[in-house]
Amino acid sequence: MANITLSIPDWLYKLMKKYSAVNWSEVARRAIIKEILTIKAEEEGLGREELSLLMEIESIELPEERKVPISEEELQAKVKNRERRRLGKLREVGL
Repeated sequence: MANITLSIPDWLYKLMKKYSAVNWSEVARRAIIKEILTIKAEEEGLGREELSLLMEIESIELPEERKVPISEEELQAKVKNRERRRLGKLREVGL
């Protein structure tokens, strides 16, 4: 496994030390995964495993009745469309 080094402001470091029970590496890892999968969803779509990982990170669970078999292509198209709409709304509000 590779390692990375992050630069953070002193005030943030102090807060992280205050809450040392939190696994900050896991927090950073999940944020990176979420960002990468969000970008990938917009650009080329996600596979089932990637979508499952993103849903796990976001703590999204589908009820059993919503778990309908869908082709990989349909799934990618839906995720890509939803991400485009989300990013469009963010642009509208200036984020």
